[in-house]
Amino acid sequence: MVIDFSRLNSAPPLTGSTRSSNHQEAGSATQAAPAPSPEQASAPSGESVRLSPEAQQLQKIGDALREQPAVDSSRVAELKQAIADGSYKVDSQRVAGKLLEMEAQR
Repeated sequence: MVIDFSRLNSAPPLTGSTRSSNHQEAGSATQAAPAPSPEQASAPSGESVRLSPEAQQLQKIGDALREQPAVDSSRVAELKQAIADGSYKVDSQRVAGKLLEMEAQR
């Protein structure tokens, strides 16, 4: 489908418009063309994208986070052991403070 941005606020194109008929012809010609080689597929013609240093840094951070496990297994094992042997102590002041913080954010 071709969108003619120059005609967005004007009347629709007349039947037999050269844009839509050319697009259909070009589409059928494109289907018959051989597939591009991997070198051609990786290098788009005349277009390039350049990421800012901030965007590159965010991408690296995102990649590093995806590599991290969702659960810290060693910390879970440590807490399980502390609960099992009775050495785990609940800080009621901290729990109450966190509950109040959560309630204040609502």
